[in-house]
Amino acid sequence: MARSFRSINASCVFGLVASVVMSSGCGGAVAPAVAVGKVGENLHGRAQVAPHGGEVCLLQEALSDKPQSGERPMSDACAKAFKSDRLWRGALLVLGAYGETLETIAEGDGEETTGQLEAALTGISGPGWIQAEETAAADAVGQLAAQMSANAPKDKLEKFIQDAAPHVKTICDGLGAYLDAQAKGLTDVEKEAEKKRTSKTDRRCGSIDNKSVCVSDSALDRLVYGNAYGQVAIMAANHADARDDVAGFCAAHKKLEEAAASGTLGKDETYAGIVDAIKSARGSSGNAPEPAKKTDGAETPAPKK
Repeated sequence: MARSFRSINASCVFGLVASVVMSSGCGGAVAPAVAVGKVGENLHGRAQVAPHGGEVCLLQEALSDKPQSGERPMSDACAKAFKSDRLWRGALLVLGAYGETLETIAEGDGEETTGQLEAALTGISGPGWIQAEETAAADAVGQLAAQMSANAPKDKLEKFIQDAAPHVKTICDGLGAYLDAQAKGLTDVEKEAEKKRTSKTDRRCGSIDNKSVCVSDSALDRLVYGNAYGQVAIMAANHADARDDVAGFCAAHKKLEEAAASGTLGKDETYAGIVDAIKSARGSSGNAPEPAKKTDGAETPAPKK
């Protein structure tokens, strides 16, 4: 009996080390679901640096031909963007918590309390957690948090994935587009700021003894500009990275949903398909060619592929 027991244990350990999908007798990890969980878990960190749609809106208005006066309240568009930021930041946190929970269940450790701590740490209690214009997305974020918070068995991996699928899809549909809009908006801010710096039309002017006096940029002005430009560039990169991570997770989760529905979660082909989906989504996200630039009044054609 002891030899038989050691033999079974050795078989289970070997399967885990080899990352092979195990049978229910060994209770091993389901590699494709573990992989998607790890990708989702990474989104939690992205919530610390994105999105900043409200700030992007203020920067765009500041560089516009008719900037908002400092004596007037914030524009409705920017106020709305700050509210949307809170929603989509919450979406990133919940997807990250979902990824952690999914990974735990896929490793065979799912139980009633699995996911409850992860959901609690997001600060999102369930449906109705926020008043937002994007009601479908807000509800999906709340529902996904509620699924993790539920005091119900979470040892059925296929069911857990299929129950989460509609909420994940709704979040993915809106979150990726929002991050992409902010990444492109920040790139536009970079270009417009540099254009105004080099045009020399933005000057400080005043009147002394009824005479108009204008001053050029000082070293301090250039220092402030350099710092601001650097911060915008960092924000643009952060938003682009967050967008690409979301695209990779959403593509991978779609493959996982299909496998859960068809009973092929444990297939090697499923794992390979998930990896390919992540590569493809990240490679195609936000890679539109740069527009042609103008040099000395003439257009330079965009480089050919």
